[in-house]
This record gives sequence, structure tokens and C-alpha cells, in this order.
Amino acid sequence: MFNTVLDHKINKELIEKERFALYMNEMLRNYIGSILIGLPLFYFIFQSQSSLYAVNIWFTFDLILMITALLTYYVFYQHYDTFHFSIWIKVSDIPLIVFSLHIASAPWLFLQSEADIYLFTLFIMIISLTGTVTHAIAYYFDKLIVFSTLPLLSLAVKFTTMESDNFYEVYIGLILVWTGLITFAHRVNKSLINSIILKFEHIQARANAERINAEKSQFMAAASHDIRQPLQAINLLVSTLKSGNKNPHDDVLFERLENSVDSMSELLNRMLDVSKLDAHVVVPQPQHLCLTTLLEKLQGVLEPFATAKNINLVIKSDNSIVFADVILLEQVLNNLLSNAIRYTHSGNITLSAQSNSGQINIAIKDTGVGIASVNQEAIFLEFHQLHNPERDQNKGLGLGLSIVKRLCALQNWPLSLISELGIGSCFSFKVPKGDSELIQICDTVDMNKNLSAIDVIVIDDHEGIRFSLSNILSKWGCKVRSFESADNACEALKQLPTWKPNLIISDYRLRNNVTGIEAIDKVKLILNYAIEAIIISGDTAPKEIIKIEKSGLIVLHKPIKPAKLRVVVSLKMKSIIESNTENVL
Repeated sequence: MFNTVLDHKINKELIEKERFALYMNEMLRNYIGSILIGLPLFYFIFQSQSSLYAVNIWFTFDLILMITALLTYYVFYQHYDTFHFSIWIKVSDIPLIVFSLHIASAPWLFLQSEADIYLFTLFIMIISLTGTVTHAIAYYFDKLIVFSTLPLLSLAVKFTTMESDNFYEVYIGLILVWTGLITFAHRVNKSLINSIILKFEHIQARANAERINAEKSQFMAAASHDIRQPLQAINLLVSTLKSGNKNPHDDVLFERLENSVDSMSELLNRMLDVSKLDAHVVVPQPQHLCLTTLLEKLQGVLEPFATAKNINLVIKSDNSIVFADVILLEQVLNNLLSNAIRYTHSGNITLSAQSNSGQINIAIKDTGVGIASVNQEAIFLEFHQLHNPERDQNKGLGLGLSIVKRLCALQNWPLSLISELGIGSCFSFKVPKGDSELIQICDTVDMNKNLSAIDVIVIDDHEGIRFSLSNILSKWGCKVRSFESADNACEALKQLPTWKPNLIISDYRLRNNVTGIEAIDKVKLILNYAIEAIIISGDTAPKEIIKIEKSGLIVLHKPIKPAKLRVVVSLKMKSIIESNTENVL
């Protein structure tokens, strides 16, 4: 089994090195214990039967064993790379042979009386000391055979020189003990080798799983980016067309078109949420906030979906103040409520918040289909859905609860589930209680304010996105010049020395492996003055997300709703917009 597993799965040299390292570590403890306790014990038991000459020889052996062990381990730990691995196997035999000969000398040095009590006492002591180190030496079965045979053979030879009535009994006992010791050691040897193989198989399996997961993430990121590009252009164009629509009959068409885009965007954003968690760039920024305000906002958004299914969406909150990251808390609640609406066909969905010992317990209880106990762990796995065999996209990708679990774990919010099949479910988690006096007032944005003070450079190698993004920015009053690359933008700046843009909006992935971060830096170098910048990205690969986060730039992930883009631009350029408004007045 050993060779078969190695040939097919694990590098044999790695196994051998691990086996030798474990053997050396185990034997070090046994050498120390034997030199200091086990071997001197022979003298204390048989000192009345020992001559001074025998005692001197015995402790000389002890000293030789100590010196050989110290030298071997000193070179092993300090100069391991000096010798080839095969040489170390042989070098390690030196203290082991000395140890075995040391024990083998005991019958000739201490067994001076022919009384049976001394014979059997020495017999038991040799067996005990040999058996004690069996587990350590069993890493190498051949070493153990040599080590255990020498002391027992020495005792057998010594016994032939003595007169005793128990001749046959002693020999039978020696044979049985040696056979039992070898059999036990063989089983231990197989167990130890298998444990090492299993360890490396586990390491290899984990490495394979990580590789497969990385490949999956890379594929998902590439697919996500390629889908987000045209979807971003569609999103902006739909908004532009809708704002200019003067035919009321087309309102329904635009609404359905927006719903389709929103549905696709939601699926992609769930994948982005997972990528951000995988990249470990989600850093909670807790603040004191009124939970009721957040719950009322969610109720306003989700109640129409519940009403459409004749479900009562009930919010029960006593103006609780929590200390939490408002964005992450909203995401957790939105996922849980959306999931409850999706799998509840009638009855009630109740979201309650109750104060309890410095924490706020938030619970979402529904009268939906419920979850069997055998599936209550599986539902938190990525892409796992219990009631969507047809893979209806309206029921999502099966990422919502996985994201909920990871976000709760990230913020140390204990998450629990109580559910009964056919009755309903109750998800609950606890968040720290906040202080009403520390609630921060958020900035508001006037969505009707003219943005004529903003002069934007748009950099994107996708013609459709360049057109649609420039179009919508122009409708908001911005001055816009769009370019396919940073080089084109820099060339235009050189030709127009009086042009002083104050904002750069760049796609992250540009042609020729240039990133938006590099493009922005290149333009800033030409301008030679501070300028605000925004990255728009369709990448969901964890390593790319980390790069963007480290740049310190604001990043918006495709597809972007025009309203969100306007809010970000307005907040980013707030001082310039207000300054321009004052000058007009």
C-alpha cells in the first residue's frame, strides 16, 4: 500500500524526509529519558550484585551513548544540508546501535547471581526499556528488529551459562516476547507510515482544492467582466433613453427593460460580493445608527414584492440604536428578507429587533416552505439551492445565504437558524448596541443640481461605454471629453494647454494590459496638479480587487446605476459644485 500510494499520489522523497524527521524527534526524547532515568535504574536495582568494575563499564556506556546522541543531534539540527538524506539515515544508526549494545551488556554486568528473582527482574527491565522505545523506532522496522534482537539475544546467551531449573520456560518466554514485540512494531510501523501518507494526501488535496477554487474564481471573474461591459453600456443607454422619452405608452417597455437589466446586475453583484470576501478587502466600518430608519428603508423597497405575493411584511422595532457597518448590515438584512419573500407563498414575514444584554437581537421569521434539518447546513454553501431545480434566475444563484454567513462571521455577529419543513424559518443574529448621541448625520445629495462645474476625462476602450457614459454625464451638465486610452488623453492635454479638467473617470481594464490606475497616474503626471479620480471596474478577481483597494481610489463596479454614479460624482466634487453655485448667485 505504501509504495502504491506514493507512486500514484505523493512524492516518495517527501514522505521519507518527513518519516526521518519524525523518527529523529521521537528518538531524541527517548534518548534523554533513557540516559537520565532508564539506564541508571539498572544500577540502582542491581547494585548489591554488581562489582565496581561492572558499574564503571555500565556508566561508561551511558557516557558514550550521551556523547554520540549529542553529536548526532547537534550536526542534524545545525548542519542538516551538509549531508545527503541517505547518509543521515546511516548516521542515525550510530547512537541507536550504542543504545542497543548498552542494554545488551546488562546481563553480563549485573546478572551475577543464579537466583530466579534476579533473572526475571532483569528480563522484565530489558523488555520494558526495549518496549518503551518501540513506538519511536517503529518508523523504521529494520532498525527496530536489530535494536530489540541484540538485548534479548544477549540475555538468552547469558542464560545458557547459568544453571537453572526454568531453562525451557525462560527460552519460550523470550521467543514469545520477541515475537509479540516484532508483531506489535510491524503494526505500529504500518500505522505511522499510513498517517504520514494521509497527511501529505490531505495537503495535496487542499492544494488541489485551492487551485481549482482559484481557477473557478479566475473563470468567473473573466466571464463576469465580459458580461458587465455590454451590460454597463445598456444600463446607461436605457437611462438616457428613458429620460428623453415623451411617449407614456413606452413607460411600461422601459420599466420592463430596466427590470431585466436590474435582474442581471443583481446576479453579477452577488458574484462580486463573494469575490470581495475571498479577497479579504471587506473591512467593516461600524458606526452608531438608528436601526428603525434602516428597517423602514428596506420595508419600502421590499414591501411591493411581498404584497405582490399576498404576504404581510411586518417590522417590529423599538427605535433600537446599533453599532454596525450600515452597508454590510443592510446587505445582510436585504439578503435574508429577499430570501424569505422568495420562499414564502402566503402568510407573514416578520422582522423584529429586541434589546438584550448590550446587544440587539434581529430576527427574520417567515411562514414559508421551511428547511429540513438535514439541509440546514448545506443552505449556507455557495451556489446551493433547495427549491430551484430548474435554475430559475429569478430565484438567484444560491449565494445570498452564503454571503450572509460570511458577513456575520466577519463582524462577529452570531447567526442562528430555526426551521421546520412546511412550517417556516427564523434566521436571527446579534449586533452590538449603539449610542443615540453618537449617530452621525450623513450628507445629502441634490439630484437636480447642475454639474456644469465638472470637467471630466473619460477613459474606456469600449466604444459603447464611452458613448453612453459621456452622453449621460453631458445630460447632467458636465463637460466631457472621452478617450480610448491614457496616451490619447495625454496627447489631447498637450494640444490644449488651457484645458483644466477636474475629474478623471477611467475603466480599470484597458488595452495592452494597462490598468485604470496606471492610466490615471499617467494623466496626473501630465496635468501636474491634484485631480479627483474614479475607477469603474468589471473585474471580480480577488487579486484585482485588492490592487484597486490599495490604490486608494474610489471604485464603482459595473453595471452602475446612473443615480449611484451621480451621487458619487456629486459627493466627490461637492466643493467645486458648491463653489460654482455661489459664483452664479
